[in-house]
Amino acid sequence: AVSHEKAGNLDQAEAILADAADRGAGDPPILTSWGVFALRAGRHDKAIKRHDAARAAADDKQLNAVWFWARSLAAAALDRFEDAVDVLREGIEAFPDNAVLSNNLAALLDLLGNHGEAEEILRAAWAEEPSMPQLSKNLGDLHYRAGNYDDAWEAYQRVVKLQPTLGDDVYFKLGNIAYKKLRREDATDYWRKALELNPKHELARTNIETMSALD
Repeated sequence: AVSHEKAGNLDQAEAILADAADRGAGDPPILTSWGVFALRAGRHDKAIKRHDAARAAADDKQLNAVWFWARSLAAAALDRFEDAVDVLREGIEAFPDNAVLSNNLAALLDLLGNHGEAEEILRAAWAEEPSMPQLSKNLGDLHYRAGNYDDAWEAYQRVVKLQPTLGDDVYFKLGNIAYKKLRREDATDYWRKALELNPKHELARTNIETMSALD
């Protein structure tokens, strides 16, 4: 099924997973994989139904971490944020060392306005998994929106060291912070990097043109 999905043969991949689910007589891992396929295909309602079927089939057995990751994403995609938060909290209770689940929960809590708990979760997860760049990225975003630019700068610098191509947004915000620090040359360099990663980043382009006009 995976090879068909990668090759773009989605109907064949769907048929193989459906057959496996049928032959597996409600096997939770198979149903979970079938749900993940629906999630990746953007069929969020189907993903939830398949994951809920996996949970029912599991009975009292422990579901794997992928189930919590995928089930919460499907719920969030349907704007069922509280449902997604509940699933992630349950997942973290079962897998306390899973940084991906913690990161996703923090992102949802931040979206829902619970910035304090979001930061607390991110800091705890980062302390356990400092090599995961998305944790530093989300920490940086929290600090950036709060106007804590020194902390945001530190977090974004960790991101670019860990994964230089994570995204143009990191470099754009580094440029903005550098500009606030009156480091105009550094600001322009960061905005140019953002534009290299995303040539359609019009704000970065505008900032560069504005700086050029000032020189």
